[in-house]
Amino acid sequence: MKVKIVCYEDVDKWILGKFAKKLNETLIKLNVHSEIGKKVDPVADINHHIIYYDFNGEKSTIDTLMITHIDSNAKLELVKRQLKIAKLGICMSRDTMNKLSIMGVPRNKLCFVNPAHDFEIKPKQIVIGITSKVQESGCKRETMLLDLVQKVDPRLFEFRIMGKGWDHIVSTLKNLGFTVQYYNDFDYGEYVKLIPSLDYYLYLGEDEGSMGFIDALAAGVKTIVTPQGYHLDAQGGITYQFNNINELIQIFKSISIEKTNLIQSVSSWNWHNYTKKHLEIWKYLLEKEKEHKKSFFVSEFKDGINSLQEFDLTVVNQTNHLSRIKLKIKLMIGTIKTKYYSSEKLKSIRKIVSSVKIFLF
Repeated sequence: MKVKIVCYEDVDKWILGKFAKKLNETLIKLNVHSEIGKKVDPVADINHHIIYYDFNGEKSTIDTLMITHIDSNAKLELVKRQLKIAKLGICMSRDTMNKLSIMGVPRNKLCFVNPAHDFEIKPKQIVIGITSKVQESGCKRETMLLDLVQKVDPRLFEFRIMGKGWDHIVSTLKNLGFTVQYYNDFDYGEYVKLIPSLDYYLYLGEDEGSMGFIDALAAGVKTIVTPQGYHLDAQGGITYQFNNINELIQIFKSISIEKTNLIQSVSSWNWHNYTKKHLEIWKYLLEKEKEHKKSFFVSEFKDGINSLQEFDLTVVNQTNHLSRIKLKIKLMIGTIKTKYYSSEKLKSIRKIVSSVKIFLF
């Protein structure tokens, strides 16, 4: 297969160029003959246009269009005209694909592939803060922390501890792989910087309450504390409450699941999969062109080829007239904004309105 990625912007300048470069690089790694340019290749099997907007409507071989940000009637009508020539519009989301279908773009000319990211950005650890001094009586219940860290993932949590007596526990946490920032004495200057840096303030003791709890709330920091003393008097101040180690472990598991779910939601949105989805689509189109009939491709992905093969009229038939009207109004507003927002006439009107408001109020 020979692929020409037609990118109409400078590939080194902004996001569309990045899509073109990453797609091209990965195609080459997958042993596909691919190159980038600003013009179509009449002998390429596939000419993929990034993006649709500058596609002039001249048919080459098999043309596919990257489609995104349809926010005006003009853009909608342009896509409708273009897809009379191009074989397929590849949207960035199911939502856009469905909306275009509702607005009259043939559904069998649409599919979607979710965008990819570089995986250079690493997850931020959840910062847990403790600001208390260990007491000989054990009233701070500091050993509970040792039981807790046996049950949570050190990749997800960082501890920031201020106060005397935590040395042994800090050493154990570090040996278990946790990131720990430790101040073995109280330093007010560091303390006022520490509190706002936390995601959660943790207090293990049951002895009336922690002043750090108050400061954490003043900084807008969520809290994981025992429900006693003046903790109870701060209305809405306790984010998570616990009395024993099992309850505390469940709290941290809940927080871990929330974080992990966010990470996992785009864990497969990488450039390899993004490219593979496009390849499956292009192979399908080539096979269909050659055999003049529908072929069926099995894919591991929910988007890509599956979003094309699942085509039926369900979305269009189940959409009522009111939904179409709402979408038309939204596009009409987008058209007005695009056409008139920066016009000198509107600028003058805005100045007059502003002057009236100042005069009246």
